[in-house]
Amino acid sequence: MTTPETTTLTYRRDPSTPALTLPAGACDTHVHVFGPAARFLFAAARNFTPADAPKETLYALHKKLGIERCVIVQSAVHGTDNSAAEDAIAHGGGRYLGVALVPLSVTDAELARLAAAGFRGVRFNFMKHL
Repeated sequence: MTTPETTTLTYRRDPSTPALTLPAGACDTHVHVFGPAARFLFAAARNFTPADAPKETLYALHKKLGIERCVIVQSAVHGTDNSAAEDAIAHGGGRYLGVALVPLSVTDAELARLAAAGFRGVRFNFMKHL
């Protein structure tokens, strides 16, 4: 296994414009937002460190591709602190919903708070590599 300090994943920062036009209401069903790390800290226990890929980058990509709706899935690199995804949902103009990463000890009050913030599902990590 690699350490977070030695493994940094990035993404294509200037994707090409597709030749096809997506249908109205097109939905991206699984994306992650990462950071910015200065504001949304990464979990100490993680398998990699991603490059910052904040909400503004996601919004710009979706505009370029013609994607109108999206499900943001909380990444394990942020652990159970769902604030980066929550921030992206809050500023997404009603086009974004989320799947939160929660601990087994999550309370009903926290689930209600997440639902009010735009999360519609939860995930758990039972596999050690995540």
